[in-house]
Amino acid sequence: EEVLIDFQELVGENSGENMALSMWKTLELYSLKGWIQAIVADNASNNDTMMEALSMLCAKEGILFSAHEAWIPHTVHLAALKVRSWNPSHIMHTLIFPLVA
Repeated sequence: EEVLIDFQELVGENSGENMALSMWKTLELYSLKGWIQAIVADNASNNDTMMEALSMLCAKEGILFSAHEAWIPHTVHLAALKVRSWNPSHIMHTLIFPLVA
């Protein structure tokens, strides 16, 4: 089951650090810190920086999170959606991160 938990304009610089902080605030708001298993994003350099910044935020809280293991490239996500369409009982959970203006 998928649920959109937040959709907001990114205020300030379109940097990975800013994106990670915005996502972190949403995770705090809904008490979801420590629950992230994967993030789907394209290979833009700011997404790489976002994943590393998110990893550091998790480390500060004692949360195990590997930016390398948690990042699902967009193309892999598209393949997973195709598999899901063949097997509707397969459930995927996604965290939608902030809209960049």
